Amino acid sequence: MTHPISFGETPMSIRNPAGFRNVLIAFGLLLLGVVSSTCQAADQTSYPRMLKGKFGFAAQGYFGADFDAASQLTTGAYAVRVGVYTFDGKGNCSIHSMANKAGLGDAVEQDSTECTYEVYKDGTGKVDAVLGGKSFLTFFVLVNGGNEFMFTRREGINNPADQGGATLVYAVAKRQ
Repeated sequence: MTHPISFGETPMSIRNPAGFRNVLIAFGLLLLGVVSSTCQAADQTSYPRMLKGKFGFAAQGYFGADFDAASQLTTGAYAVRVGVYTFDGKGNCSIHSMANKAGLGDAVEQDSTECTYEVYKDGTGKVDAVLGGKSFLTFFVLVNGGNEFMFTRREGINNPADQGGATLVYAVAKRQ
């Protein structure tokens, strides 16, 4: 009988190459599982450096949008906005834009007072900003190798009185 710590012919002994190989394979699979689960958890983290620089945009939608279920119509004034997003690659941003709504005599120029963003590994992300005194939550997806992003936005995320603000139905931003 061989003592378990001896160098006899046990399946895990260095003298038994098949046993040693099996131990290495098992260790490798364990390590692969740990690395894989760590990477999957990291997919939910932000990668702000994926978005850096200035992006010009044009957006259109409805201000004060409200859907009437009975008539199946969306009410509100048509609105357009053009401007520039600036992203620092660290999660901070700024917005400079000009908006025009149906019925207004002049366009309104606005700059963000607060602006942060997150980008996820799959290229989707969000911008949380205050523009013209209203909170905006913008959802986007990077396209064209990160040189463009398409986005949609909803105003009034923090103030219940602002709910029903402009829902931008279609918007594209391109690297300048």
